[in-house]
Amino acid sequence: MVRLICVPYHLGREGVGMGAGPDRMLAAGAEALVRGQGHSVVVDRVALPGRFKHEIGAYFALQDAVARHVRRAVRQGDFPFVLGGNCGCVLGSAAGIGLGEHGGVIWFDAHGDMNTPETSASGFLDGMSMAVLTGQCWATLATSIPGLTALPADRVLLAGARALDDGERDLIRSTRMPFIAPDGLGGEGSEFTAAVRHFAERADGVHVHIDLDVIDLGDGRANEFAAAGGPPLDTLVTAVRGIGDQTPVKSVSLTSYHPSCDDDGRALTAGLRLLESLAGLAVTR
Repeated sequence: MVRLICVPYHLGREGVGMGAGPDRMLAAGAEALVRGQGHSVVVDRVALPGRFKHEIGAYFALQDAVARHVRRAVRQGDFPFVLGGNCGCVLGSAAGIGLGEHGGVIWFDAHGDMNTPETSASGFLDGMSMAVLTGQCWATLATSIPGLTALPADRVLLAGARALDDGERDLIRSTRMPFIAPDGLGGEGSEFTAAVRHFAERADGVHVHIDLDVIDLGDGRANEFAAAGGPPLDTLVTAVRGIGDQTPVKSVSLTSYHPSCDDDGRALTAGLRLLESLAGLAVTR
């Protein structure tokens, strides 16, 4: 069974901005698409515990809640599929499956999410989510998420990014994080395929994450941070589908769809195609 874990929050606020994305995808038929991949489905809804206090505390408290839902899915033999507002859901997913330092994350995103409080010019907390995952910042709050272990940066494969700030570009280089540009994702014997193969040799299972703004603007505007120069949607779909042939996939997540930015509905269509591809990676019993 696939457990579709809905996390309708944006920076700790429910149902606003990208936090409206999960419910919009569910209304558009996400469950049916997962069933179409041969799985039974149950939908869980994550609620932020306690009352909202402030953005930073709420952000990390929410990932603790996500981790508990993911952990329950694993315990029951279900496959965790997190449908969330922000990329921080990767933190809860990694903690919930007990990814540990020997696991890996394959992360599709237009951005690096590798800023820290010292490098970020905007202070956008979700733009630091990969830096938190790899132990670069917010270490004390990260330890408040039971089961979350800092992942060595060379066990995160960043794919499709093209809108990188100077500080995060420097950090990606200095930590030797594997990075595949948009033009390296497609074609037979692609750079991405080779990287996943090499990655699989060192990781005992992976979490696959898609930030929907990885798509090219020509395929839709996923959110206010969307960037031109992305890979074609068909290329992305093929790349995602091929991951399961090379390495065990323990969980997946899809985030960062802001319905109000999607004037023509194309980003929703793209998101549902990628959701279907992620569902195809699920191994259930």
